[in-house]
Amino acid sequence: MNKTSAISLTDVSLSYEDACVLDGFNYNFIKDKSYTIIGPSGCGKTTLLYAMAGLTPPTSGQIDFSKPEDKENTAMVLQDYGLFPWKTVWQNIWLGMVIRKQTDADTLQRAKKVASDLGLEMHLEKYPHQISGGQKQRVAIARAWLLKPHIMLMDEPFSALDTLTRENLQNTIVELNQKRPITWITVTHNIEEAVFLGSDILLMSAQGGAFSHHFINPNYGDLTLREKPAFYDLCTKIRKAMQGVPHEA
Repeated sequence: MNKTSAISLTDVSLSYEDACVLDGFNYNFIKDKSYTIIGPSGCGKTTLLYAMAGLTPPTSGQIDFSKPEDKENTAMVLQDYGLFPWKTVWQNIWLGMVIRKQTDADTLQRAKKVASDLGLEMHLEKYPHQISGGQKQRVAIARAWLLKPHIMLMDEPFSALDTLTRENLQNTIVELNQKRPITWITVTHNIEEAVFLGSDILLMSAQGGAFSHHFINPNYGDLTLREKPAFYDLCTKIRKAMQGVPHEA
């Protein structure tokens, strides 16, 4: 395995009953890059993410992490937030630390700082049904970020949110990665989101066997990117690639 790889997939296939979702998938995800995966519905994007998270073991092939601790320190943010409705915002954020039995004073202070960084300090005693969708997703991100993951996997985390809330959370993700760079892999259906969140944008083929295109985003990390022509140019290239228009180098 390449020393710069975070996750390496070798001939990974995954089938459900008679349906083959992933077929001989090969790819090396490089450490500390922010990847976004986009592609047509049903191509296996989420299945690939779940396989890397260890939630859906592949039928065949191998998924390797650069170090055992990277696998143990992989966090996932789900589309439906994954919050416990009977727990408060604070209890949901703190849950991972309780499970790991890391409830010392320093960790407590760090948890409070993470909650503050994500704008949740005024909502800690509320329950999930008392906060907005954007705030729920902030809770899910805070819970995952508190674990100090080496790899963060996100499955269409902002798809149910309105445009401004979604963009604010996208900004938050970029800011978090600037503070402590890790490997991010985000599945999305939204081209604009893929470009804003990705240093590398991967277009998955409809057959689920490979990434058909790999786009480099040299402007990743620029919070004003949405206002610049380069943003729209890259969005257009990706849209054409999804439509089958030949990709220009």
